[in-house]
Amino acid sequence: MRIDVPRTFNFREVLPVRPGTLYRSDALHKLTGAGRAKLRQLGISRVIDLRGAWDVRLGGRDRLRGTGAELIRIPIDAGTPAAHVSTMQLRDVYETILRDHGTELGAAIRAIAEAPGPVVVHCTAGKDRSGLVVALTLLGIGTPLDQVVADYAITETNLAGEWADRMLRKVRRFRIPLTPTLIEIVTRSPAPALLDALAWIDATHGGVRPYLASIGVTDAHLERLAERLTPAPDAPPRG
Repeated sequence: MRIDVPRTFNFREVLPVRPGTLYRSDALHKLTGAGRAKLRQLGISRVIDLRGAWDVRLGGRDRLRGTGAELIRIPIDAGTPAAHVSTMQLRDVYETILRDHGTELGAAIRAIAEAPGPVVVHCTAGKDRSGLVVALTLLGIGTPLDQVVADYAITETNLAGEWADRMLRKVRRFRIPLTPTLIEIVTRSPAPALLDALAWIDATHGGVRPYLASIGVTDAHLERLAERLTPAPDAPPRG
């Protein structure tokens, strides 16, 4: 469920983890005083920004002053908006991130495990880079696949309307044709895209756990994540 953090569209608690531990969001570069106050209220200890240099140039740096949160930048930079967009599909984007940016994905997951308190992980939309980090984290601690996919898919609803319209206007400024595949890359989070990414992991590494090991996420990290994120056995269902 979306949390009302002013000047964000996709700030929400990751489900189905223990309440008050892990959040995901779109970019935080437009936070106002009210938004920063909300982060303080949530007790956010660490913000993990996955945006690449291009995203930061277009948007701006996170506005976290006064929140008490530590900012950790782990850039996953897929290049300029014009790069290969006429032929790429969302599953290609995910495969590229998994293949070429495992070091960064591993660093982000370790940063979640090692944080002193609640964490927010974000990119531009809180959809693709954040989506993979969150999905790998959840699957690494044994979260059922259907719940992981459900958490991922919520993004599309949150981004619909004002956020999606604004981003598509930005794309038009680069004189890039708005094909259906490009619109999907920019604004949508269809379940098959994540499932295809996980199928790639299965085919190349034999599963999520071996993939995580290959990018530096150890059993100790996963144990720490499970300890922090797994809901209590008697906790009521959420979502």
